[in-house]
Amino acid sequence: MNLPDGHVAVTAFPGTETGPLRIALVVRRQADPVSGHLVVLRDLADARVLLACVLDAHNQVHQWLEFWIQHPERLTGSLLACRRALSNAVLDDRWRQLGSALEALDGGAILRTGWEDVPPLPLFLDAATLETFHPVEPSSGRGLELCRDEAVLASNGLPGYSASLHRYLWVPSLKDKSPLVPATAGAPENDRTMPLEKVIGDHASWAPINAAAGLVLVRPHAPMEFDVFADLLGGAAWETLMGGREAVGLGPVAEALQGQAAASCGRLFLGRLGREGRLVESLHLKLRLLTDAFDAIRAVVRQHHRPLLNVTPTSFRVDLGAPGSGLPFLWTAKATLVDPGDAVVFPVEDTDAEYFVLPYEAAMSIYRPEPAGGVVQGRGSVMIWEVLGEPGGPTVARGTLVTQERIRMASRDLIWLRLNLAGRWVDLYAREDTSSALASGEWRFCTIPHHFDEPSAVALKKAMGVRFAEMEFEVIPLLSTPCDLYSMAVLAVRTLLVDAEMSLPMVLDATLSLARQVAIGADTERPLAQRIEALFEQDTRWLDRMGPHHLGREGLAPQEALGLVTPAVWYEVLALIVRLFPGIGPDSECKDWGDAPPGGLHKVFDRTLRDLEGLLVQTRSLIVLDRYSNQEIRGIVGGFLKGLTGEEAASPPRGG
Repeated sequence: MNLPDGHVAVTAFPGTETGPLRIALVVRRQADPVSGHLVVLRDLADARVLLACVLDAHNQVHQWLEFWIQHPERLTGSLLACRRALSNAVLDDRWRQLGSALEALDGGAILRTGWEDVPPLPLFLDAATLETFHPVEPSSGRGLELCRDEAVLASNGLPGYSASLHRYLWVPSLKDKSPLVPATAGAPENDRTMPLEKVIGDHASWAPINAAAGLVLVRPHAPMEFDVFADLLGGAAWETLMGGREAVGLGPVAEALQGQAAASCGRLFLGRLGREGRLVESLHLKLRLLTDAFDAIRAVVRQHHRPLLNVTPTSFRVDLGAPGSGLPFLWTAKATLVDPGDAVVFPVEDTDAEYFVLPYEAAMSIYRPEPAGGVVQGRGSVMIWEVLGEPGGPTVARGTLVTQERIRMASRDLIWLRLNLAGRWVDLYAREDTSSALASGEWRFCTIPHHFDEPSAVALKKAMGVRFAEMEFEVIPLLSTPCDLYSMAVLAVRTLLVDAEMSLPMVLDATLSLARQVAIGADTERPLAQRIEALFEQDTRWLDRMGPHHLGREGLAPQEALGLVTPAVWYEVLALIVRLFPGIGPDSECKDWGDAPPGGLHKVFDRTLRDLEGLLVQTRSLIVLDRYSNQEIRGIVGGFLKGLTGEEAASPPRGG
């Protein structure tokens, strides 16, 4: 494989240039106005993902890689609620859990370099020579490293490593004579620090790659976008989908995808069954794609013990096996998770709920439920009018918050309040108290039990009846994996029902209408798929909007397409989607956005995965459905077993 035109490879770890194989970063010869010389694949909450590759001694590319660099600086401007819960120690632990989760999902999901657990040396690119280098301390010429010595940082009046998001570089062997170089924006400076620009002044054209010596993950690069592949399965032409995007990593698959090549060699029975076969096969392959996605999310949530809260099609990419002669290479596709989510654990003592927040103010997205937009910030006046509790025990306070901010709260959402009591800041976490009527803009609250030290408890009681004006507050919604279920429901709608006629907003609106309709007066003793079928029979417009003819671009009539995939299968597919929407009716897997068992957040995906496995068996039988094909497959299996046991394989039973 060759590098794309206008790109070169530079070593990711200087000093390894002479090895037979090396990991190299792909950089542009001419800098991009936005991302510079680096090829940025994705920006995550605490990481940047760059395009890389494996090079041999002759500079030939053997594998495309993703080079994940921990980037704590991206979180220094996060929401106040998150900054209290974040530190370098938390991010390092989160990073190591991510590596374990990806490895548990797929043993080949990461390439172990050692930098997943131990910080590498800081890394820069000299834009003039397109070479990488590690910065050195000017007077000694010794290399700078990440400073994690808490005693050194404290003795020099600087924030500690474990308890803050700030990072400094130093030369350990110089000890007290080493300058401390701020490596993150906004890191405090004093007479013991040295600006980064002064340290690497000899490199006038330097550009940071990993200036803060963040941990690194190296993964194989999955080359194709999830939504692009879903449309390809539906019959869309490859050229119209690519647009201006580079097909880096597709290799010979890209050639097979040109024009309608996928229609002739990428499927199983296409030549014999035509557009009818393509429709049935599209359903099976799209269900496989969704199964991969659900499997990946469940595995990462189980290992990471937190939801993602930002699932979109860009959270996944698709890897394709190299096409063999006459083989259906679309069946080799596998969706993989490439964005592990941005959710941050928000620790709240003395509560039975697990709170997770996004570290930023989330942009609106059709894939994100409204409550998952993050915390609501504002200012208002606070009055504490009752404090209950004995010294040394839990304390509960009741009060009123008056604000002009627009607030909508669920029963288990939290209000965070920070009060200045007798010169000390005291944090209160409370829930809305709906026991009494309020004037417009007033919110009664009752705190969860707090264990204060004695001075704070005394100060809180003395504050009863005092009005605190212009106090900061945040409303923290109780969010968990049900938010991911909603996002995956929208992704399923996008994968199965969006075509040239129906846009995602149109078909999502129809799907939510269907979910609400089957919930009205629902007879839960009757299976959901049967109730959906009854609605479709009562009003044919449902089939027009949400029929299986939207699986592809074959021009089949709705009733004809329904007959091909069978009504029983299609209504089970729609039932699976309806169950994913939290709180929409009695069939929903989760009753609200926080309805996930503590310690078992991944279990909300179990029912869906079981249903998908059942649908895969049914749709596979629609593809391999004739007697001759069944006998042929059984013969292959029998031959395989013969090779394992040395015995004659049993002949396939008559009748298939």
